[in-house]
This record gives sequence, C-alpha cells and structure tokens, in this order.
Amino acid sequence: MPEPNHTPQRLVKPAPGRFPWKPPLFAAAAVVCLCLIMAPSMGRTATSEVPGPQPAPAPELLAATPAPKPAPTPTPSPTPAPEPTPQPYDYAQPVPAGEAAELSWFDDAVFIGASRTDGLRLYSGIQGADFLCYKGVTVFNVMDRERQYIKLDGKKYSFLDALSLKQYAKVYISLGINELGYYDDEGFRDEYAAFLDAVREIQPGAQIYIQRLIPVNPEKCKSSKQADWLTNERIALYNGIISQLAEDKQVYLLDPGEAMVDDQGEMPYEATVDGLHFKREWYKKWLDYLLAHTVALEGVNLDDTQ
Repeated sequence: MPEPNHTPQRLVKPAPGRFPWKPPLFAAAAVVCLCLIMAPSMGRTATSEVPGPQPAPAPELLAATPAPKPAPTPTPSPTPAPEPTPQPYDYAQPVPAGEAAELSWFDDAVFIGASRTDGLRLYSGIQGADFLCYKGVTVFNVMDRERQYIKLDGKKYSFLDALSLKQYAKVYISLGINELGYYDDEGFRDEYAAFLDAVREIQPGAQIYIQRLIPVNPEKCKSSKQADWLTNERIALYNGIISQLAEDKQVYLLDPGEAMVDDQGEMPYEATVDGLHFKREWYKKWLDYLLAHTVALEGVNLDDTQ
C-alpha cells in the first residue's frame, strides 16, 4: 500500500483575465440569464391568461310577451220578444168599456126580455135590432113552445120559435126581475142555464150577452105600490147568480146599472116613473152603456139566407 503523499502542493494561481472553464457553473448562469430575459414576457402572458374579475353579464332580456288582444264582444242578436200568452177571458166580469160603437152595431142583434126591454125599444132611440119581449115574462116560461107570446107579421110564436126565424150576430138577454117573487133561486139558475143552452143551439154563431138586473128606487116603488119582493137586496142576490151563469156558460156579462144608479146604488128617484121602469133619459143611458161595452166580432158566421 503506497504511503500517502504529504508533500505540500503548490497552489497554482490562475492567470489574470482568465477564468477556468467550469461548464456546470456556466450552464447555471446561462439558465438564470435566460429566465431574467423571459420573465417580463412570461408575466404578461400569465396576466393575460389568468382572467381577472369580469363584469357581470348583462341580464338576458326576455322578449316582452305582447298582451293578448281582447276578443271583440260579439254584438248580441236581438232576441225577439216572446209572444204574449193570451189570457183566458174572464166571463165572470162585465165586458170592459171601450170606444162606443155606432148604432149600426145592432143591425144584426136581437133583444130578449120583459117590459124593461120593451121600454129600451120604445124610448132609447135604438135602431136596427129585433126585439122579442113580453110584459111579465120569466125564465120559467120562455122555453115553453106552447106559450106564444111573440107576434110577428100577424103570426104568434113562442120565444124559441121566434128566435129560430133568422140568424143573429148578437143576442142580448135581460131576464130575472119578475122571477124575484118566485123565491126559487135554484130553480131560476137552472132554468136560465137551460135557456142559454137553447139559445146557443139555435144561434150557434152569435155572441150572447146576459145583463145584470138594474136596481130600483125603493121609495118610488113603495109610493107606486110595487110588490114587496121588488127590492135591491133581492136584485143583488140574483145578479150574483147571473154573474155565475155567465162564467159557467161562457157568455158575455153586462152591468148597465152601473151607468144608471146613484151613489147609494139605487135608481135616482127622478129617473123612474114607478120605481121599476125608467124615464126616457135613463133608457138612453142604458143604450149608451150597451154601445160602449161590446166585444169584437171574430169568427161570427151568419146564414146568408137571413
């Protein structure tokens, strides 16, 4: 094994101006220099590549939805007015007042009654109508064909036979005043109903009018010695029966007394000659009432041979 050399070595001092070539050191220095040269560029690149705080994006505006246009309201078609339902005629009530008819209204009419009806013929000024009347006649004998009360052209007829001689457009009936003394109220109603049936059979195309009884003047009746049963109380009772008959048989009801009585519901004292029959001026009031209370003639068929 060789002995270590302990001989001091002389340090060789490099020549001035010259550096010994040391490759590793030189390489490191080159790397440092290169980094220094590239650092600004790299900083700028890094800065540009790293995003900084960005402004918030503007909110996306939604397209405004247009408000729907209201649909035009359709113009409603006019609703035709419903046809009025005709109300049934109330036969229990008197025919309402209307425009007064001309006297020619009675050209195709016939009147049936007792002495008061005959007074209408004589004193009212009525024209054109036929009259089948007899003093004291009642519903209890007008249907009796054996009783020939009516005299026409020299011949005698019963009421029903005389009524059958021609066809009329209107039949006016005033019965009941003489029946007050019979005190047979139910019999009166039944006989009157049967008479109305007979009239309708004989005159099928005619309007039938039945008249309530005209009240009397009690004071004049007493002074004239009229029968004690001839009272306005009895007349009111029979007028109720007549009204019921009009409704039952569907004939037209008239109430001429409403145009002739005073505030007490009586015939004025000065209006009558005996409490029962009237003076001329009041028969004219009766006629005026009849002219103002008529029903339009519809569907009336008269025999052409009349």
